[in-house]
Parts: sequence; structure tokens; C-alpha cells
Amino acid sequence: MHTALAIAGSIVNFAGGLSYVRAILRGEATPNRVTWFLWALVPLIAGAAQLRSGVGISTLVVMSVGVSPACVVIASFVAGKGAWKLGPFDYACGACSLAALALWAVTGDPVTAIVLSILGDAAAALPTLRKAWLAPETEDRPAYLIALAGMILGILSVREATFSAYAFNAYLLAVSAALVLILYWPRRRPLADTVSAE
Repeated sequence: MHTALAIAGSIVNFAGGLSYVRAILRGEATPNRVTWFLWALVPLIAGAAQLRSGVGISTLVVMSVGVSPACVVIASFVAGKGAWKLGPFDYACGACSLAALALWAVTGDPVTAIVLSILGDAAAALPTLRKAWLAPETEDRPAYLIALAGMILGILSVREATFSAYAFNAYLLAVSAALVLILYWPRRRPLADTVSAE
């Protein structure tokens, strides 16, 4: 059962990534390349740490979360849509990612790598969370909804109730839910727009 859920979650995550790729190629989405590059890098670090911890098949879901953003970055260059916007959050995420690799190499402790990966991924998510709130039309809503479904399947695929097994998966579920909530939250239209539409 756990294996089937992990495979299903991975496929759903990849489908969500392909939905975003399609939106980019159609000119309907404009990704922040730094965020998406780090979203590819950090889950791969966390997935490697989970493998080292012996987490098992649910690691497949985390790895798929890294592959999909990589496809988004490639699509952004193919379509010429997207930008490199380095800000404090991007630097913080990059630092956490490098620290995760360095400390994991020095200590051999995969839990340290997972904790730092969560911090790094969260730092990468903040600019996109802000952009999703301020300019939801620049994001592909169905992609995040599909990703949320993949994260739910991913958390259900975990076999053992350990920090290494649950931590990154639980974080991914939380950030996916936050993005879906932000993107689907009803906005009030400004009064001037309402008047002009009547």
C-alpha cells in the first residue's frame, strides 16, 4: 500500500510540474528562476538524506518534488519567460542549502541535512508566496492544486513515524496547502474596477 501511494504521489507531483511547464510555454505563468532552481536543489538534498536514513519508498515523493521544478526552470529558458531575481531570501536559501551539504558531509548526520533543507526550501518559498498573493495571475493555480494532492499521497506513503521520514514531507504538505490557499483565496476587487465594470 505504501509503495502504491508513493508511486502515485510521485506521478501526481510530476503532473503538477508539467501543468506549470505548459503554462510557461503558453505565456500564462512567469516563474522566479531562483526560487524554482532552489526548489529543485533542496528536495534532492533532503531526498538523499532520507535515503541515508533508510526512510524507504516515501523518499520517491520527495525526489519527484525536486525533478518537477528542474523541468520548470528548463521550460522558462526555452520560452524566455522568467527572471533571476536575487534577494535576501534567495541568498538565505542558497546558504542553507550549501550548509546542509557541508554539515552533512562533515557530521554524516542526515537529520541535520533535512532540517537545513526545510529552512532553505522555506526561504525559497517566501518570494513565490508573496508573488502568489500580489499577482496570482502570474501563477498556474492547477499546478499547485495537483502538487497538494501529490503531497497528501506522499505523507500517506510514509511507513515509519520518524523525524527523518515525516519532517520534509510534512513541510511540503504545509507549503503546498499555503500556496493553494493564497491562490484560491477570493480577492475583493477595487471599487474603481467595480464601477468601471458596471
